[in-house]
Amino acid sequence: MTPRIGDLVRLDAAASSQFERPLWFRVIGVRPSPTVPGWAYLDGWELAEGLEITEVTVFVRVAGLTVRRDD
Repeated sequence: MTPRIGDLVRLDAAASSQFERPLWFRVIGVRPSPTVPGWAYLDGWELAEGLEITEVTVFVRVAGLTVRRDD
């Protein structure tokens, strides 16, 4: 499932090898990769104990994401 702005996403090794420890991420922007099909740049906030602590951009495999949507 492709994440949308506002989604809570779990980033782990299935999303990219850079995530050796899982973390939760609040999405504020989604940009599909123009060169690597199935991958995207996500802009957002890394969360710790439910608090937004660091704004970052990550490059991830969309199929490896766990998306929690508040619909």
